[in-house]
Amino acid sequence: MNRRDFIASASMAMAGTMAGRLHASETEVAPDSTISIDLSHATGSLPHFWEKAAGSDRAAVGLRDQWRQDLVRVHRDTGIESVRFHGLFDDEMGIAAAGPGNFNFLYVDQLYDFMLDHGVRPFVELSFMPEAFATSANTIFAYRGNLSVPRKWNDWHDMVQAFTRHCVQRYGLAEVSGWKFEVWNEPNIGFWAGTQAEYFEMFRQSASAIKSVSDRLQVGGPASAQLGWIPDLIHYCAESGVPLDFISSHIYPDDPQGYIFGKEKMYSFEQVIPRGVELVKKQIEASRMPHLPLWITEWSSQNPAFIADTLKNCIGLVEAMSYWTFSNVFEEGGVPSGIFNSSYGMTDQWGIPRPSLHAFTFFHKLGDTRLQCDEGPVLATRHADGSAAILLWNLIPASSASDVANGNPIAATAGGSGQQGSSRTYRLRFKGLKNTQSVAIRHVNDHVGSAIPKWKQMGSPKYPSKQEIEQLRSAAELPRPQDRSMSPQDASGLVITVPPNGLALIEISNRQGA
Repeated sequence: MNRRDFIASASMAMAGTMAGRLHASETEVAPDSTISIDLSHATGSLPHFWEKAAGSDRAAVGLRDQWRQDLVRVHRDTGIESVRFHGLFDDEMGIAAAGPGNFNFLYVDQLYDFMLDHGVRPFVELSFMPEAFATSANTIFAYRGNLSVPRKWNDWHDMVQAFTRHCVQRYGLAEVSGWKFEVWNEPNIGFWAGTQAEYFEMFRQSASAIKSVSDRLQVGGPASAQLGWIPDLIHYCAESGVPLDFISSHIYPDDPQGYIFGKEKMYSFEQVIPRGVELVKKQIEASRMPHLPLWITEWSSQNPAFIADTLKNCIGLVEAMSYWTFSNVFEEGGVPSGIFNSSYGMTDQWGIPRPSLHAFTFFHKLGDTRLQCDEGPVLATRHADGSAAILLWNLIPASSASDVANGNPIAATAGGSGQQGSSRTYRLRFKGLKNTQSVAIRHVNDHVGSAIPKWKQMGSPKYPSKQEIEQLRSAAELPRPQDRSMSPQDASGLVITVPPNGLALIEISNRQGA
């Protein structure tokens, strides 16, 4: 199932697996592999590019209490810095519902005020078409976002200009100059009823409107699906003198490889995103604007190991990767059915955490410096205070893309099913360990950090009681970490078993008094 077709599916694949185990000595279990990590040898910086943005359904859901609770939780735990959503100009937000020149910013002020008050910036996606401007009834999603070209380009220009000026007047140029303004969403696959040339005209009109307020404001695109139209937009802007401050695009692991790479089945499911990002990075570098930052503004998975593997393989290739989405307050396919569903989000209904939330929480705990380590499913980092944070995972390769379509992000490998594949045991050997250290180990997988096992024990109620919801919330939280100490004399190192598609976080800090 393609991501764009996910709304036809209401099923959810779920599976439990055993919790991760820590073994104190090598006599307890024979490791499948050994990984050496040098705590004293830095190999470079690690920008937290995965924290720069996360996606959301549409602007109007940001007025709801559950969305706001989710935003506060996810920002606190994962450090996301901005949120991108569709439908800013839909009539339900009211900005241009009264027609050209009659703008109403009440709802957007309420939304942006809340976000900024809680430390999260808007990532401004300029979409969709106000009905008063529309030339057709082409719409998308249950909330009917209009996809048409405007009747008059001046109407669109003036609305974007007025909106941008309002934001600068309300929040100040110093603040808004740190935002990103992205023109439309996926115009190359059906989210735009016009032609490519008409999209480029929309981009020109939008960039002109934004830059008329201040040259310091940042505008980008093409916000395309499947990494499309990127060389085309760069060429157009270079030829026409249109400002372009960053490139944005989307990629999902089940996107058609023939469209992206020119040949089907070039890469495994797990490699589509990093290899696609690498391809686009080279396209930009070979263009007339070789230094444009690359923002991947949509990608997704509910599998902690897939998330970890993807992010590691994209280090150095992107400015940012915006996960789609942070909240399950999500209505592209209509009102969700039941407390657990196959839609997007780091949280489920009622704000219940998903394993994907915990995966990004683990990533937030990484340091800003990479450490030397062996190749493998590991990412070792150091904080400024000398403490270390290490991620270790067990990614089970997908048997076929159809099994792991992130149109249903709960399905199979991209979704976190642990039934396929086996647990894997790793021995971590450390160099540069100068004294006794305290070690805290946490796991997230289908059994730990998930409410699904508890929900199934309850009989899988579609509408849990308030008491059951509280039990599910509690079951979805991570347990206390496994604690131990480690000294330079511990020749065996740490032996850790990671379940299928599980992720482990190992934090090492100086032991008090040591």
